[in-house]
Amino acid sequence: MKTSFFINNRAKFAENMEDYSLAIFFSGRAPRETADQYYEFSVDRNFYYLTGISRENMVLLISKISGKITETLYIPALDEHFEKWYGILMRKEEAAEVSGIKSIRNRNDFIDELFQGINSNRPDNLYIYSYLTDPDEPSDSYRNLANLLRKNYPALNIKNSLDIMVELRSSKSEEEVEEIKKAITYTKEALEFVMKNLKPGMYEYQVRANFEYQLMLKNSKPSFQTIAASSENAVILHYVDLQRRMEDGDLILLDLGALSNNYASDITRTYPVNGKFTQRQKDIYNVVLEAQEVIISAMHPGALEADVNNKVKDYFAKELKKLKLIKDDSEVSKYFYHSFGHPLGLDVHDYRRRDKTIQENNVYTVEPGLYIKEEGIGIRIEDDVWVKKDGIINLSKDIIKTVNDIENFM
Repeated sequence: MKTSFFINNRAKFAENMEDYSLAIFFSGRAPRETADQYYEFSVDRNFYYLTGISRENMVLLISKISGKITETLYIPALDEHFEKWYGILMRKEEAAEVSGIKSIRNRNDFIDELFQGINSNRPDNLYIYSYLTDPDEPSDSYRNLANLLRKNYPALNIKNSLDIMVELRSSKSEEEVEEIKKAITYTKEALEFVMKNLKPGMYEYQVRANFEYQLMLKNSKPSFQTIAASSENAVILHYVDLQRRMEDGDLILLDLGALSNNYASDITRTYPVNGKFTQRQKDIYNVVLEAQEVIISAMHPGALEADVNNKVKDYFAKELKKLKLIKDDSEVSKYFYHSFGHPLGLDVHDYRRRDKTIQENNVYTVEPGLYIKEEGIGIRIEDDVWVKKDGIINLSKDIIKTVNDIENFM
């Protein structure tokens, strides 16, 4: 992505800051997995959105004092021993080129220089990022910093940068949508490989391996833990055990995605393992497929998510009666027990607005599903769409999904 994108993002964030304020963003660090191993590092998405850098142990400081904006990026100092063992650290020149930030400082000096700046500029506010957490969630860099500053500067007002980031990140630029489309293309090509190799007798984990192998060939990786749920496992929304051996006549529900420059795709397709749907499977599948159109027709800038959910529930109530699965509308939740979709972007479940309204340039998933435990059938079909003023653009329209197209391809 172009450096100008990240420069512009920081400018928009600073514009929304109150005067005489600081804002701090950490890139994060991978937590320890065992005594001598760490989990794979995944950059804090807000830090990436503002800098374009996906490296550990960095800090972005934005200062707005008397209307003047300054930006400082703190990066790890060069360490010859570290580089011999773990890899090359980012140099100041590269960090400046990627982010567009001119002031690059030593990470070890961050706290001392932060305190010096507070003492000299006397800011009223400090913006840090905080999302909803569980009561027993471990402390992180933001909480540790907040506690330190409350102890030393009790009059400093700690403000949450979340609301500003929600407004900025929820509206996707064309450049961001291009990254999501690349991630969708990786997903499409990997799914086609999966379809060509799908057959009875395979294990669910082998299907996942085929998908993720194709992503690795593109230097991509899954945007979340791959779901490959066959038969009755498909009624479990986030099924990731993947131990079942698939049989002739089974369906497999694949909920998966890829990454492109940290932007995610989120796609679900449901396939017959032997390449042919039964008539009952076709009937239920086509109901779910039509539900996508019901959802998309209800989506527009200003629409309430609750209203879209109600529209698809009303549609399912009518169709489930035809399928002889329910007698009363109140029974819909037995077979459809999640919402129509969610925002998508740098996070698979991207930031959702407080008022839960759909806005222009939002990217959403559209993912109706029916889950019929007594018949061992779970069907979900999910696409990624871009909400525009003059209509909804299906970014994943090229990933086949009709019964005929799936059967012909397989």
